[in-house]
Amino acid sequence: MSRKSEHWLRPEAWDMITPQLPESTPRHLELEGRQGSGPHFSAGLSRHVDSQQGQPNSYERTDWLRGLNILQKHWRLSAAFALVVVVSVTVATLVMKPVYEPQARLEVDPPGAEVFSLQGSNNSAASTDYMETQAQNLQDDELTLEVIRKLRLDRSPYFGGDPYAVSGGPILASDVAIPWTPAENKALIAFKQSRKITRDAVSRLITVSVSAHNPIVAAIVTNTLVNMFIERDYKLRNDAILQSSMWLQRQLDDIRLRLDDSNRALNKFENDHGISTIGDNQNRFSDQMVELSRQLMQAQADRIQLESYMNDAKGVQDSSLPQISSNPVVQVLTEKLAEVKAEISETKAIYGTSHPNTKRLQNQADELQSQLNAQRAEILRDIKTSYTASQSREHLMQSQMQGATQQMAVLAQYNGLKKEADANRQLYEALYQKIKEAAIAAETKSSNIRVVDRARVLDAPTRPHRMQNIGTGLLVGLLGGVVIAFLREGMDTRIHTPDDMRRHLGTDSISIVPVISDGGEAVQARPWKMLRPCNAQHTPHLFQIDRPNSPEGEALRGLSLSVRLSRQNSCPSQVLLVVSPFRGEGKTTLSINLALALARHGRTCIVDADLRKESIAQALGLVADYGIREVLSDAMDVDEVLVEAKQLPNLWLLATGSAPGEPGGLISSVAMSGLVEKLRRRFEFIVIDSPPMLLFSDGRALSTLADGVIVVGRSGVTTRDNLTRTMALLGGVRSAPVVELVLNAVESSATGYNYYSARGMAG
Repeated sequence: MSRKSEHWLRPEAWDMITPQLPESTPRHLELEGRQGSGPHFSAGLSRHVDSQQGQPNSYERTDWLRGLNILQKHWRLSAAFALVVVVSVTVATLVMKPVYEPQARLEVDPPGAEVFSLQGSNNSAASTDYMETQAQNLQDDELTLEVIRKLRLDRSPYFGGDPYAVSGGPILASDVAIPWTPAENKALIAFKQSRKITRDAVSRLITVSVSAHNPIVAAIVTNTLVNMFIERDYKLRNDAILQSSMWLQRQLDDIRLRLDDSNRALNKFENDHGISTIGDNQNRFSDQMVELSRQLMQAQADRIQLESYMNDAKGVQDSSLPQISSNPVVQVLTEKLAEVKAEISETKAIYGTSHPNTKRLQNQADELQSQLNAQRAEILRDIKTSYTASQSREHLMQSQMQGATQQMAVLAQYNGLKKEADANRQLYEALYQKIKEAAIAAETKSSNIRVVDRARVLDAPTRPHRMQNIGTGLLVGLLGGVVIAFLREGMDTRIHTPDDMRRHLGTDSISIVPVISDGGEAVQARPWKMLRPCNAQHTPHLFQIDRPNSPEGEALRGLSLSVRLSRQNSCPSQVLLVVSPFRGEGKTTLSINLALALARHGRTCIVDADLRKESIAQALGLVADYGIREVLSDAMDVDEVLVEAKQLPNLWLLATGSAPGEPGGLISSVAMSGLVEKLRRRFEFIVIDSPPMLLFSDGRALSTLADGVIVVGRSGVTTRDNLTRTMALLGGVRSAPVVELVLNAVESSATGYNYYSARGMAG
């Protein structure tokens, strides 16, 4: 026996197992014997892992390895997408006409920063809105039309015109609006699409570019656009200056008339009031008015105070006015009078009233009193005199203030006329200066916009960047292919590889059967085959007879060995039920070839339990008119309906039969259980081909009569949901344990069977 039997175990597991077995042991028996006795699916045993104590699971996959598996699975789709993208980008890049995009740069200084400007040098940075305005003016349709008409771009093939070369002969736009021709409209649209204006945010530079398929045309158009923009800016500025000058001239004439009127009014006022040049006298007059006002207020205060004194002194001889009480003479006389009166009092007390001393002292007292009264009267006369003087002074100040007020009114009127005349004179002089400056500025050719770099004739096209485009297309194709592979994997619910089944069901007890070969050459799965309906009718292949050493033959012998070894390990699997979710998943083909493999080791009966469709008898080349229907309806005995395949030793067939009866009712009857018991006594192995599990209930009834269930799924056809539903249905009826999961029609790249393609089928 050759090493072909290693197809159903991965190479890493082979390396771990082989050194523990004798060299004389056949390789396929070594590997299959290591499986144990066909572990039940419900026990969750792994035939590749549990036998390797202390060793890690060789089938564990990290995320990146799983990603590689996904890419490997869908590499055709990814490669096709990448190829389409790369080819499309390459073809589009190669057919694109080369585009030349020369650049010209303008420096836009703030207004007043011209080479010659009466405003002086302005070093402040140009405002953002001014720079943006100039950039937008470069894209003005009127300016574009002037360029088109000057260069006759409406005739240029590069701007959608007739195939004529760009010619000179300026056609400048005039003040009269010229209707746009259809060719000019077409050229304008093309011009806008090829024009690019960019402004540098950190400088005063504006980049101008007009692209064309001809480098000379592109340079000419770009430079013409720049030149005409500068000329247009100068023309607009010059026109604005001329218009301003005309307006200022009209205003100057009006101001001259007002100036003449104000001067005449001022001169007339001076003559009428005899006012000469005031100069500093105006300030002295103002100071005099202040002094008069102060003196008037002082006179009024003195008069009011003296008037109060006069009111207090009326009819009072010894008035206690401050002027009297503070007078030194009055104070001396008052003291002497007091002393004399004191002596009189003492003398009267001693000598009496008639004593000469008393009379003398009385005469002194009378004299002193007379002097005191006279002094008081004198003070009162002085107060009256001061009061009268203060009244006169007050009246004088009031009269002087009235005269000064009249003079101030005249002076104010004069100042008003003089200020108006001065203001008109200053305004006239200012406007006159502006008009002169505008006239000088209109004669100058300086501008605040200048060309830094002119567009040159490029020696190489600006775009397309062929290598860059192709490289980008390649990158996008590769990335897109990877994304599509993962999207396809995420949307594809079908099972393609054992890893898919292992991850979904959480078990490693999986056998694989490769794509059935045709004439010794493996038939690879193709996309249209993957889309074939599950219920498609196929003739089962007897590869155990036709190609016993083929990869699929080796796989079936490995499966039969698992069944035989399970019986030796106290886990009997005499009656095997082969089920699948739907039709067309290889269940019948697997049942026939498994029966053929088991027939080499003992009496084997294959039961065609799909009463709705008979296919096994035709595949084996047998004629079976009677079968299960007749036995279950008690029309015939089991020995009468069994058909021996004489050309195939140890193999018998129990066909479907032709007796009437509802298939579901017959299969779920008690007679079916008795039929299985009779077959147990006659055969060592019984393989039952069941109807599809998800279409009919027959399979659930048969699963309770078998010793083990083999669930078959087809790579690229069976979905995860269908397989899960099948397992759920089996678990719901407490069926026999699932001894094996079989993934049918697996590609060689996913099974390792390409080993046989390299070494051939010998041995």
